[in-house]
Amino acid sequence: MKSLYNVLVNSFSIQLSTAGVGKPIKKEIFMNRGLKSGVVLGVLAAIVLGATGAERPPNVVIFLADDLGYGDLGYTGSTLAETPNIDAFAKQGMVFTSGYAPASHCSPSRAAILTGQYPARLHITTWIGGKKDTEYENMRIPEQKKFLAEEAYTLAEYFKSRGYATLQVGKWHVGGQQVSLRKHGFDEVAGWSPGAGPGPAKAWFGPYPKIKDLTGPADEYITDRLTDEAIKLMKQYEEKPFFLMLQHYDVHAPLVSPEKVIQKYVDKGQPLDQGRENATFLAMKEKLDDSFGRINTALTELGLADNTIVIFFSDNGGVPYFARNAPCRAGKKSLYEGGIRVPLVMRVPGMTQPGSSSDVAVNGIDFFPTLVELTGGDPSKVDTTFDGTSLVPLLKGGDALSRKALFWHSPQKGKEGQIIPPQGAVRMGKWKLVHYYGGQLDPELYNLDEDISENRNVAASHPEVVENMRKLLIKHLDEVDAQQVEIIR
Repeated sequence: MKSLYNVLVNSFSIQLSTAGVGKPIKKEIFMNRGLKSGVVLGVLAAIVLGATGAERPPNVVIFLADDLGYGDLGYTGSTLAETPNIDAFAKQGMVFTSGYAPASHCSPSRAAILTGQYPARLHITTWIGGKKDTEYENMRIPEQKKFLAEEAYTLAEYFKSRGYATLQVGKWHVGGQQVSLRKHGFDEVAGWSPGAGPGPAKAWFGPYPKIKDLTGPADEYITDRLTDEAIKLMKQYEEKPFFLMLQHYDVHAPLVSPEKVIQKYVDKGQPLDQGRENATFLAMKEKLDDSFGRINTALTELGLADNTIVIFFSDNGGVPYFARNAPCRAGKKSLYEGGIRVPLVMRVPGMTQPGSSSDVAVNGIDFFPTLVELTGGDPSKVDTTFDGTSLVPLLKGGDALSRKALFWHSPQKGKEGQIIPPQGAVRMGKWKLVHYYGGQLDPELYNLDEDISENRNVAASHPEVVENMRKLLIKHLDEVDAQQVEIIR
């Protein structure tokens, strides 16, 4: 093994020199703590092939919306939203109609996407920041971690080890002040804020007082600027494979958008900023769609579209006051479908069939192992724990995964108009269990094949299903060493 490793390293150094790429690279940079030797060899082989003119590995773009509801887009049922670019993309790639966020809050979802691990394993199960209640009813609530640990192995670290440029633009919200984004593997960072967003409404325009590394004119909107930054980085690194995470602040509150776009929807008869899909919220969705269109146009103009995997996703469901989560129940912070079922479309050139769809339940924790496989790696040889599973069988047209169930764990008290008690959830086939911690509320069971809106609790008529799924949840929480509520009275 060692001799083959040396051969590959030496070959790689020679190839770089003869190709005019630059100085030979030290062997040590390949000995990433997150990779086993087999993957190290795969990295070296892939880069050597790239240096000799072989087809380079695909680029990866994850385009992440903030608080976008399941029904908020044209292709998911909104008759008011103007989202032509995302709707067109849904016809080009594979739509996942049962795509789930790892959590109903932003911080745990983002941490889970980055690591391929459940939020419960990471001990990040609600949004980071703000004062949290320590007790609720008869329970003591655990105190979660305030940032993603430096030792957590991320998508960026993996792709960096594979020779990719790793690019992060926009929202972070998993503790960038405690552990820098570069320590999590990103070569380039732009537009991040230490909190949930740019700040109050005025701060969504230049000079962006809450954004750490950007400034701009007073009429420049943050979504436009983040798109500019992402396109600039794609152009800067177009000669090598890149991994880009573009994490927008749209459509998170406060409701704010350029006045011209808002007025367009006011003129169509929509109220300014009150009610579901009001004019300002519709304008935010339009700006998000504009950004997505510009990213895809840039990929085409750079000649990269046919070699770039693109994922469109939302970190959690929409705020129920103004987002359209229909036909799902409730919204952000809840473990009902409206809080965790979100739009998801993936396009993998040469694999996904245009206009294809899958109703198999999938999750943001699946992106990491999926992307490892799609870019030539072996998920089983990455030296980390994956809670997710590769979606490649579905992307190739299959109709099942080997996974038995998906889990959600929210041991904190939430509030989105009303109190949301500490709870967990399980999705197993057609069944969805909502289990309330503390024993004060009865469990709820729904048949999602017949009742996506979760209107009919059938727990009383299927006690054996409830008990089986409850045991699965308890076992899961033990396996991932989850923080749990403590019964105190």
